[in-house]
Amino acid sequence: MRQHFKLILCIIMGLSLAQNASSKVAWGPDYFPNFTLTDHNGKKVKFFDDLLKDKIVAINFIYTTCPDSCPLETAQLVKVQNIMKDRIGKDVFIYSITIDPDVDTPEKLKEYREKFGAKWDFFTGDEQEIITIRRKLGLYIEEIEEGSNNHNVSMIVGNQTTGRWMKRSPFENPYVLADQLGNWLDGWKSPQKEKDYAKAPKLRNISQGESLFRTRCAICHTITGNEIPGAVGPDLLGVTRLREKQWLYDWLKAPDQMLAKKDPIAIALYKKYNRIAMPNMRLTQNEATDLLIHIEAETARLAPNMGKVFGSQGAAEEEQEDLVAVMNAWVRQPIVESDIHAGYFTLVNVSAQNLKLVSIESEAYETVEIHEMTHKNGMMKMAEIDSLDISANGKVKLAPGGKHLMLINPNREIKAGGRVKLTLKFESGQTQLVDLPIKTK
Repeated sequence: MRQHFKLILCIIMGLSLAQNASSKVAWGPDYFPNFTLTDHNGKKVKFFDDLLKDKIVAINFIYTTCPDSCPLETAQLVKVQNIMKDRIGKDVFIYSITIDPDVDTPEKLKEYREKFGAKWDFFTGDEQEIITIRRKLGLYIEEIEEGSNNHNVSMIVGNQTTGRWMKRSPFENPYVLADQLGNWLDGWKSPQKEKDYAKAPKLRNISQGESLFRTRCAICHTITGNEIPGAVGPDLLGVTRLREKQWLYDWLKAPDQMLAKKDPIAIALYKKYNRIAMPNMRLTQNEATDLLIHIEAETARLAPNMGKVFGSQGAAEEEQEDLVAVMNAWVRQPIVESDIHAGYFTLVNVSAQNLKLVSIESEAYETVEIHEMTHKNGMMKMAEIDSLDISANGKVKLAPGGKHLMLINPNREIKAGGRVKLTLKFESGQTQLVDLPIKTK
């Protein structure tokens, strides 16, 4: 009887010691600070007690005015959220904490959160306490901070109960990140389906452009022709055929500068996609070229005879699709003082319906006419054209030596570096605004 009692006592003590050991993980209340943070709704919470203790978490640090990495991080985590669905906030928690609390009030964080469709909590707090939290998580690098908003873009994922913590790139494939949070850290396993490796697809070589698209662009964009509802960026099928090449290069390399200059297409995209600015990814000319080659290759593969028009071509306030894509558009600066100027562009009709352009108006000129140069009896003749027919999936080119615009009686100086706005009017009653740069040739 006595031996039996000792055995029971040993088992109880063993269980107690095991429970005590499991509760004293390496990173517990003795390591993490318990500072007070304020969420996007103004609610006060304790960092360790309320956010970390006994939870599986993913934590990143952002600021709402960040022009580059933070929007990408947030958009990527939204993808993780959509993969994990109702597990977020139930057995896996995502937290975004600002590094710029002077600007990022709860109201600002709430607006930012809603803009991206995020369903996790965003926090602000005392700046020095947030820096301490970042240090404890290993996400504060003294050399790059120096009082600025430069910051380590890594995020931290972990299970406080087990003491397992890992730094992860926020640009990790969202399915991999969801698996790490939901399976590796949790020990939870999805039902496994038996697979036949004989049916596995063959691996193929990936181009530099596709690699760039996957790591830099796929967070916000697709190239399918079927834009995902709630997407924070447009689908890019056909964009290489519908936008001027130089515009695409400028946009890929410095979208923030184009927004600052109030480029009409950039402004229209910004408004259309919930005022989420495309981040500056610091692409080189070669990287931008590789990306455009990949997008064009995907367009040729999926839809060789069409393209998807996105954004408004001039009027930022009008959030409607363009009727035509406008390419190689410009107005020639007059060499000598003249009341008649020339303009050129190519109009591409990417729809399945024929279009008829019946008139053009401009705020910069009294009259805009379409003219055509023709050979007649050995002489060049110029005649006005009443309208332009643009067949379905066809294009019309206005260029020196052929059809062109006659812009008559300017009401302001027309000088290289400036711009001229035109309103295209179609037989259907629809209109489209076009913005033409003024060039010398």
